[in-house]
Amino acid sequence: MIQVRRGGTLLLLVGLGGCPSSTTDPGSDAAPGQDTSPSDAAAPTDTPDADPVTDASMPSGVGTGCRQMGNPFPPQQGSCPAGRLCLTEALGFRGGYCTSLCVGASRCPADSVCTAFGTGYQLCLQRCQSNDDCRRSEGYVCQRPEGSGERVCRFNDEPRGERPDGGACYTTAAGEHQLAALPRTTFPSANVSTSAERADTVIEAEGNIAINPRTGHVANAYIAASGRGSFMGVSHSMDGTAWLRNGSVVDGVLNAASDPVLDYTRDGRLRMTFIGLQRDGFGRVLDAHVRVALSANDGTSWEMARQVEPQGTCMTGSGGLCDKPWIISGPAPIGVGGGVGGGAGGGADGGAAENLYISYLSAGRMGVNLVLQRSEDAGAAWLPPVTLASQGFLLGAVSSPNLVQLAVNASGVLGAAWVNLAGMNEDGSSARFGSLDNHIMFRRSTNGGRSFEPLRVVSRPEDQPVYEQPPVVLDGSVIHVAYVNGTGNPGAWDLVLATSVDGGMSWRHRPVNDDPEPCATHAFPAMVVDGTTHDVHLIWLDNRFGEGQVAYARCPGDPSRPCGRNEAVTDRAFRFTTGRNPQTWHGDYLGLAIAADGTLWATWSDTREGSPHMYAARGRAR
Repeated sequence: MIQVRRGGTLLLLVGLGGCPSSTTDPGSDAAPGQDTSPSDAAAPTDTPDADPVTDASMPSGVGTGCRQMGNPFPPQQGSCPAGRLCLTEALGFRGGYCTSLCVGASRCPADSVCTAFGTGYQLCLQRCQSNDDCRRSEGYVCQRPEGSGERVCRFNDEPRGERPDGGACYTTAAGEHQLAALPRTTFPSANVSTSAERADTVIEAEGNIAINPRTGHVANAYIAASGRGSFMGVSHSMDGTAWLRNGSVVDGVLNAASDPVLDYTRDGRLRMTFIGLQRDGFGRVLDAHVRVALSANDGTSWEMARQVEPQGTCMTGSGGLCDKPWIISGPAPIGVGGGVGGGAGGGADGGAAENLYISYLSAGRMGVNLVLQRSEDAGAAWLPPVTLASQGFLLGAVSSPNLVQLAVNASGVLGAAWVNLAGMNEDGSSARFGSLDNHIMFRRSTNGGRSFEPLRVVSRPEDQPVYEQPPVVLDGSVIHVAYVNGTGNPGAWDLVLATSVDGGMSWRHRPVNDDPEPCATHAFPAMVVDGTTHDVHLIWLDNRFGEGQVAYARCPGDPSRPCGRNEAVTDRAFRFTTGRNPQTWHGDYLGLAIAADGTLWATWSDTREGSPHMYAARGRAR
């Protein structure tokens, strides 16, 4: 889902299929979960005297700091020069930013450039040659926006690791900062497109992948966007070579969808959870619900999606939100009975009962919660939500839980990991790009999610986790959680693997990426564990060589042993971004799955063909 968040210029964007504010700012004046996005308000109006400046010798004031009293949206002149509008800190522009609209016959002053913010408004932004021309100390950088050959000063809402001069962190050519290219050993075959050939969508991102435990067939889900809106696209393959790209899941009641996650139960039936959305003609979210759909043929056709949450849980119209659902199935804990139907499958195939679990963010005027629901009858009915975590005071700061992932082991023990996000750092920067007040959290349940053990903090006190989902796997009694850790430099993010052998009471931490210094961006990890070798397998987006690639590492199950050499999954480079422009967006997560025979399947979205499309790669874990 493209989420509209406080603390960045993405507030001005209308997303692919996202909800407003998946990250609730605990320090905002709005009620928890309340939408503060200007995409839900009237468009800004230019002031009557907004005549373009034509004298290049006269500074126009575009790009200077400003203040504005009262409601920050729509922007007003505030303390800007005549003819300019103030984009305030509340809109994500630290220190404010004077601008003007460039629509119709209007044009920008000579010292600025008309710049389109994705699918949002067109604004005049300060022209620049380097970061030094911008208000660098306040987080502004000199970047070349989409569709423009000129650089402008803009707030860095898509940090990416690079050298101070804007160059790549490393190069494969001889000279300073030389590194060898990543080998392609575990994933040696050519990448396969799983969505670009579809005629009913122009952009696909945020992929998830699952393997049918009975047949080995592979299903790949993703957000698909066309001129009519967004839906859930599904492709599947019986052999990994030929792909059918004809699966679609629409909400049925609401007009858009986002955030697909797949799960196969042991009977070979495929389920998807997603967020159904109702949008108006301006992209504003009017309603949202957690959905589950079922397919008996690997995603080619789907039954009507059902609502999971109880009525009134997702109070979108009154300032609430449900977001980022995650689904998983697993054996019901031995000796734990009751509930609806006695367990998914009910032992019909001679095996133990099987549970389905969904966890998601539930935010409203009364608070922000991560909740979990369980089904014991294959998804026909869902038990009431159980709270995993709530917004509140944690380790010295107010933060909100968000971005959860789930895992179940062979004994039915359930684990959940997520990131607790603060609002803003002391220097005014957005905490979602890394903060000492952010923390990676874990909880475990041994009774099917009826109750949970105490909260455990996974990250270290010196860590600065970013806003991305932390994948979790359970290998018997061993817990592995991976997360992206900021270093204090914008976009210089490293991948950390934390392992606990005592139920989360203590953790050992290992670096996953093997570049020699904190510089590059390593983002959006996905992780699985091999139950035979106990090795942990991870993939992530990586820009150590400037352009984007998907990287891979194998880490021994023993936390005292280091992770292995990084490898490449992708066979072509692509444009790397952590931003949310729909024309370049990769999504909020990648997909990785492992079959019983050790076959690995990876999926991701990249822009090698110009627009974001889904790709897949097959590898061998052993």
